[in-house]
Amino acid sequence: MLQIATGKLFSMPSGRENLLRGVLYTNASLSREETVETAVGRLFTSSSHAIRPKVLVYELIEYIEGKKQEAGVLVSSGIEPYIQDYSVVVSFALNCVCTPDIDLARRLTMNHPGIATRVTPQALVLRFFDENIWCKPEELQFLKDFIEKLIGLPRHTFLGVMRALRTYVNGMYRIADDLELAYTLLVASVESLAQKFDSHESDWNSIDERKRNAIDEALSEADDVVAHRVRDALLRVEHVALARRFREFTISHTSSTYFRPSSSTSRDGLLGRSELTEVLATAYQSRSKYVHQLQRLPHVVTFGQVHGETATDGRATHLTLQGLSRLMRSVIINFVDNQPSVAHEPYNYHLERSGVIQLRMAPQYWIAGIEGDITKHGREKLEGFLQQLAACMLKKPNAVVTDLRPVLAAACQFVPRLEKRLRLPYLTLHVLFNISVVEQDIAEMPSRIEALVEEDLGEPSSEALLAHALTDQSVEWPLETHQATLEKYFRRRPAANGLRVPRLFESALILELAERFRYANNAERCRELVAFAVESNPGHSGLLALEANFQSDLPIRWRHVMLPTAEPLTP
Repeated sequence: MLQIATGKLFSMPSGRENLLRGVLYTNASLSREETVETAVGRLFTSSSHAIRPKVLVYELIEYIEGKKQEAGVLVSSGIEPYIQDYSVVVSFALNCVCTPDIDLARRLTMNHPGIATRVTPQALVLRFFDENIWCKPEELQFLKDFIEKLIGLPRHTFLGVMRALRTYVNGMYRIADDLELAYTLLVASVESLAQKFDSHESDWNSIDERKRNAIDEALSEADDVVAHRVRDALLRVEHVALARRFREFTISHTSSTYFRPSSSTSRDGLLGRSELTEVLATAYQSRSKYVHQLQRLPHVVTFGQVHGETATDGRATHLTLQGLSRLMRSVIINFVDNQPSVAHEPYNYHLERSGVIQLRMAPQYWIAGIEGDITKHGREKLEGFLQQLAACMLKKPNAVVTDLRPVLAAACQFVPRLEKRLRLPYLTLHVLFNISVVEQDIAEMPSRIEALVEEDLGEPSSEALLAHALTDQSVEWPLETHQATLEKYFRRRPAANGLRVPRLFESALILELAERFRYANNAERCRELVAFAVESNPGHSGLLALEANFQSDLPIRWRHVMLPTAEPLTP
């Protein structure tokens, strides 16, 4: 949000300016006369010096793009999203606690042991959690310079850096109550930058050695061309060398000055260049062991009291929280310093504003559209119609189906030319629309479309299952094929080209298969499918009653189980 407020991303001149103010609570001290002017607002002390933690006032001018005021124009985002981001930047840059939450600030700076950690944050990390931090002029100048550089970053880079800053600061705050989570977040702050900006190109050696050797052995007798294609396919889908990329990115952004600290830095157990590769490996291992196994950090890392940057456990050298936090902060700063700056970058930021989300409109607003090329929109139109149809069949208030005759008339012209995966949704839509409306509203179906319906919907597919269930026709495929097709529907449902139908119709598909197993005298499998239907549509009284009163000699009719009544619908 900070970049947006400056107007850097605008395509049109600013049409409105808002003066916003907010309050931050911190352990950083500024002199009474000190005002820190930054690229995105200014920071100054409160008139009251009795409040603890200390109070800083944040003030900025929010620029709003475009016209001053009319329907649909955002007047202001308010101070909240800006002060949240600004507090993160101040906390990171000044290496202090800084938050709009007074309770959080108090808890972090009271020098109390954590309930779970049993050690004070001050015992683990220098400066950050001290009750009072006097900010030197050079530190405030660094804050100004860092914010100016941050705001000047290209938008894509800025978003990545802000994610890293939030993760870093959140990690520091978690030192007060969860050391393993804090450690993981600190590693993740730099790992996120490595994944986004290291320009890594995977090669076969990037694959984990154990996996690589097993695949090489399996391909040892394969043709060279086939083996090469298999390896290339794996490289395209594998998340390879994550630990190595983290190490290499961190090393490349650790400058020589890091190993020449100022006199104010504790000199006890400082990290040396020769240890860097080893401690980065153990840090990433600690992160992975916590994420996957909730394994605790070695005791020597969390002991506290001694602010050394490394600790030895057995023969392994680990970064302490002091060492990890200083190193990750240095890497992020170095990364930001080495990025290009852009003074003006027109950018569509509207969906990135605080409180703005994008939701799909209800089907009635788009399902009947025939403008432009709609050849690839069959699946979306089918899903939208099924939402409307399910609402009508369940007798929900104000439920209607949209008149799709114009869409289906247009589809009749191009459907015969489409590949099967694109025409199946349109064919199914045509069939389901016609069985759902009264006779005078039926969409005309030319003979060539009828022939495609018979051919394509007679073969196994998710659309064919749906068409058979809703037209009350029995599937004539082998039982194993029927079951495999239903399983494929659920497996493919979340895919980009998958089909997702309302729960009402998913239950219908399951019950249709259950009935086939019942008819084949496989009551056990029938019961399993009924249970699956119950658990896939939790709370449905009809399904619960079917499960409770199941009788293998009574046929299962999904409409009787799922619906109150059924009658023709009027568009």
